[in-house]
Amino acid sequence: MKKRVIVNRLLTLAAVAALSAATAGCAKTAAGAPQSGEEAQGPVQLTYWYSWKDKIAENNTERIQEFNDTVGKEKGIVVTAEYQGTYEELHSKLKSAFVAGEEPDVCVMEIASIQTFAEGGIIQPIGEFMDQEDVADFYPGLMENCYVNGTLYGIPYLRSTPVLYYNKTLFEKAGLDPEQGPADWKELADMSKKLETAGAAGYGFISDVWHYEALIRCNGGDTVNGDWTQATFNSPQGVELAEYLEKGIGDSNFKYYSGAATAAGDVLSTDVVNQKTAMWIASTAGLTNNMQLASDNGYEIGTAFIPKNTQNKVPTGGCNLVMTSRLEGREREAAAELIKFMTSKDSAVKNHIKTGYLPTRQSISTDERLLALYKETPQYQVALDQLKYGSGRPMAQGYMESAKVYTEAMDKIMSSDADIQAVLDQAAEDCNVLLK
Repeated sequence: MKKRVIVNRLLTLAAVAALSAATAGCAKTAAGAPQSGEEAQGPVQLTYWYSWKDKIAENNTERIQEFNDTVGKEKGIVVTAEYQGTYEELHSKLKSAFVAGEEPDVCVMEIASIQTFAEGGIIQPIGEFMDQEDVADFYPGLMENCYVNGTLYGIPYLRSTPVLYYNKTLFEKAGLDPEQGPADWKELADMSKKLETAGAAGYGFISDVWHYEALIRCNGGDTVNGDWTQATFNSPQGVELAEYLEKGIGDSNFKYYSGAATAAGDVLSTDVVNQKTAMWIASTAGLTNNMQLASDNGYEIGTAFIPKNTQNKVPTGGCNLVMTSRLEGREREAAAELIKFMTSKDSAVKNHIKTGYLPTRQSISTDERLLALYKETPQYQVALDQLKYGSGRPMAQGYMESAKVYTEAMDKIMSSDADIQAVLDQAAEDCNVLLK
């Protein structure tokens, strides 16, 4: 079956890499932390890979510098942070680096990819380094994508949910309450229609699987079944979502940005900044940047839950921290120290304030720094309040490939008069081959 083939290929890569890079691994230890019997000479040198620029990059480099200046200085660990592009680009580079024996020691990993890299032998379990009470402090909805077959492989780091952003300035212009976003699908359509008077599209959207996961879950469905082996986006709930969005384009001032999510998202972002689109779905991770853009361009933004139809429910997203599989001895212990520091209570507060990513730990909800933040900028608290409805993402080997099939089907539906049920049925059939 395709799933097994993919796993075997990754395992083969891991095996080849382990043989071809044996001397490279030894050289790395010699350079970073030479051993003389039981006594280590010099600091342990670790490499850390991260994704994304702007505030997220600043946060990563600040946390690494803080680690080097505190725990690293105390325990003889020096970490070098290296930017590797998007999650997809980092994952691709990680596979190549592993084969060459040049992989980083610790890196971020998009949560839906944890199982693929664990089963491929590229990352290793880390449960032995984590106190169970400490693990229990993370919000349960964030932990679903940290385990593979009951074994802990990742720790929540920069985690997110999608939220609805809206332009408060355009809301006022259209006679809408600027402090109240739409709670459900009906309100989303009604508010979007009224925003015509403000000279803007009401709700703008792209064909993004994470956004569709959120909306279909808010309608009582999902993109795949419980064990991720069968597509379910062609269910009545999924068809109803597609019908709702298509009807919104014609009747409710919705604007669809066609094409691949990245390129379409750039066009949507431009329209948002130019105040041509008033409501859109995006990650909590962009909150800080979105608020800065709003301030720079003379408007205000608000945030709201993903509008529901039958229930509130939202997928989590973002990245966990993982360590690569060939680490052992002092380097492995040092990598664990880094992961614990980057995901600590204090770091979780700083990560949230700097970027807008979720406050990952339950115990920091009463932290004075966060209480002051929420009082001054209540947009930050929406994501935290929504987190109680959070759940994990599918981690099947073929899910990301099948997600492309689904989003392309939705693009076809939104861009033509194709039969919705027929298009989704064909896409589901194609996805089932990829998922099994």
